Amino acid sequence: MTSEERARAARTQPFSGYYNRPVPAETSPFTQTGPDTVCGEYFRRYWHPFLLSSQLGDTPHVVRVLGEDLVLFRDRSGRLGLLHKQCIHRGASLEFGVIGERGISCCYHGWNFDVDGAVLRCPAEPAGSRIPETFVQGAYAVREYEGVIFAYMGAPEAEPPFPILDTLTFPSDRTIVPFLIDLPCNWLQVVENACDPVHNVYLHAINNQQFAAAFAVDPVLDFVETPLGFLSMATRRVKNLVYTRSSDIIFPNVAQFIGGPTVPNAEVFNVAATLTRWVTPVDDRRCLYLGYFNLNHITNPTGMMKPDDFGLGKMGIIGQTADRPYAERQREPGDYDALVSQGPIADRANEHLGRTDRGIVMFRRLLGRAMRETQAGKQPVIPRLAADGQVRTYTHEVSVSVAEDAKIGDDESLLAFGREAARVVIATGHLPPGEREREAARQFKLPARELVS
Repeated sequence: MTSEERARAARTQPFSGYYNRPVPAETSPFTQTGPDTVCGEYFRRYWHPFLLSSQLGDTPHVVRVLGEDLVLFRDRSGRLGLLHKQCIHRGASLEFGVIGERGISCCYHGWNFDVDGAVLRCPAEPAGSRIPETFVQGAYAVREYEGVIFAYMGAPEAEPPFPILDTLTFPSDRTIVPFLIDLPCNWLQVVENACDPVHNVYLHAINNQQFAAAFAVDPVLDFVETPLGFLSMATRRVKNLVYTRSSDIIFPNVAQFIGGPTVPNAEVFNVAATLTRWVTPVDDRRCLYLGYFNLNHITNPTGMMKPDDFGLGKMGIIGQTADRPYAERQREPGDYDALVSQGPIADRANEHLGRTDRGIVMFRRLLGRAMRETQAGKQPVIPRLAADGQVRTYTHEVSVSVAEDAKIGDDESLLAFGREAARVVIATGHLPPGEREREAARQFKLPARELVS
């Protein structure tokens, strides 16, 4: 027996903890999003949400985003400014700045900065001072949309269009509710959770009853690329229904989900999203899980979800925060516990991935490719606006009734079913909301949920 064979035998014997202690891993470049890192530069090609509008009062608000310390404010004319925290004059923090009709003034010597960082006044300097034309305070572009504040922190000349996702504009009876959860862990382990449909079976249906009982049925998994990333798909047969649920993974840190607590009990083809979320890195050991719940007659048909259930520190879904007693979380853990218990930065060097982890592998492969493209000076894939100014997305659910003795139900037939649904959703992506839903349902020979245009 060779030394390698002896070592393998030692690691696989009973009570072999001595031989299987995890080896400390080096930090992955995937987890590093601060300035002058490869992944950080890639992130700086996109718009990222970082605060709810309701959190911003009439004084400057300190924030940390992508490892940078910043100050957000709304001047008296209503404009938002996001500036580097330390004043360029003598380094006092602008969190103590004085907000004016135009911009903000440092409390220390009164230097006045506009929302774009321009120096408007240096009141103690002599007339004709060249400081205003020579220096600027670091600043980033800011946008406010449906109660959430976004920043673009990349090079100004490379600023992409602000992405308004189609699912947030349709149907007309929608109620868009913003929310924000602060998580003490790295962004990547949160994003990878969305690429892992199997966790819905065990974490949310078998070990807990957070999702419908149908989710306890092991699905057939598939991962289909889209123009923005890929679909994380789970297809299963439940009695006389064949059901596929596809989450939309949008690079680098966006995902959309439909359903979860319930499964359709009739034939339907929905291109919709109950939840649209970003995972914005605060730094390498903390991130923000924030976005919108889209409450409408498709995603909330019973009206059980209420706008007041969502907001700062709350999502209206059990297991998403640490607000419950520890003993209760041990008995019924949720996503928060599974994610945060991996540690501030998950140790991926000591993982043992299986076939059901293909979505994780796919995300890492595509992320690595995007980072290499950015490093080579190329433009990575960014959300493109359609003719109506919106970004087409691809999350969907399809439910079809089949005869009790129908042959569909084995892995091959379920895989084909899910693939066809994904093909139709992607192929109809050029159409506007409403028309797209009707055409997708027609191609799949299914009724679309009655739409409110």
